[in-house]
Amino acid sequence: MHVIAPFSSAATPCLRRSGHSACKPVPVGLPRTHLRAQATARCTQHAAPSAAAPDAPGAAAATGLGAVDRRTLLLGLLAAGQLLPAWQLPALADTPEITTVFVAGSTGNTGRRVVQQLRAAGYKVRAGVRDVRKAQSLGFAFDAGISIVEADVTKDLKSLEAAIGDAQAVICATGFSGVNPLKVASVDEKGTINLVNAAKARGVSTFVLLSSLLTNAAAVGQKNNPNYKILNLLGGVLDHKLAAERYLRASGLRYTIVRPGGLRSEPASEVGQLIVSKEDSLFGLDSDPGRAISRDTVAEVLVAALQQPAAANMVLEIVSSPSAPQLPKEKWFNV
Repeated sequence: MHVIAPFSSAATPCLRRSGHSACKPVPVGLPRTHLRAQATARCTQHAAPSAAAPDAPGAAAATGLGAVDRRTLLLGLLAAGQLLPAWQLPALADTPEITTVFVAGSTGNTGRRVVQQLRAAGYKVRAGVRDVRKAQSLGFAFDAGISIVEADVTKDLKSLEAAIGDAQAVICATGFSGVNPLKVASVDEKGTINLVNAAKARGVSTFVLLSSLLTNAAAVGQKNNPNYKILNLLGGVLDHKLAAERYLRASGLRYTIVRPGGLRSEPASEVGQLIVSKEDSLFGLDSDPGRAISRDTVAEVLVAALQQPAAANMVLEIVSSPSAPQLPKEKWFNV
């Protein structure tokens, strides 16, 4: 469910289950026209179902995928220009132990931006998706540094472990996107808990969770905050997110929980500069220094959490404002 609130345009979408991509990585170092020709040919091949066991290291549950329709291919070709080829990517910064990141919800409005930011920072990405065709239409299949893997946080643990594969870090950008509020918990609480358990089983070192402002509102005197009350009418979504946060915090993983204000799809130049604050200090009120934030900025913060030691084991609340001064990246987690 895309959660709509007075201070929020939409929450993060969840994964959609689909067949595993028939696309194979495209070799790096070839001209772009040749890359696109190879990617098109590979995406249109009909792949037999994978024989890999669901719990095999680095293997994801797979099913055959037939020819990709012309519209999907054309959209993918258009999107491919937004993805950096490997030879243009910078060296990894400050995190030599993390080279590959699994992104849950990678085709969502925020998740796709996380994938792009990770590639721009030089990381390999295992893009967890429920809809492989959607991932292909975003151009993921045209970047050899992105592996499209089937992943549904509401399904069995072993399939999630296989989807995480050899990733050393996980970024969770999922959220319920249906019409039945009774199913919110299956994604925003149980789904995140499943992903935490799978990450631990795979030996992941770092887990970054995209959550929301006001998850802990009731405990800090904001129970009657209209933003909290309206959001929580939708299946108690904030309560479920809080339960997932608590589980992650007790998991023993190195974690960062990022709670943004209202998510906007416009670029930061239109929405405003980043404002960071400590846990339980922003409530979507007029008196706050900001209420909304660009998804581009949110994605930058999620990726930066992998790189900065100060981000370890903390909750960060973020909004933005056009009048805020530009904050150096090295100070994003100093709250």
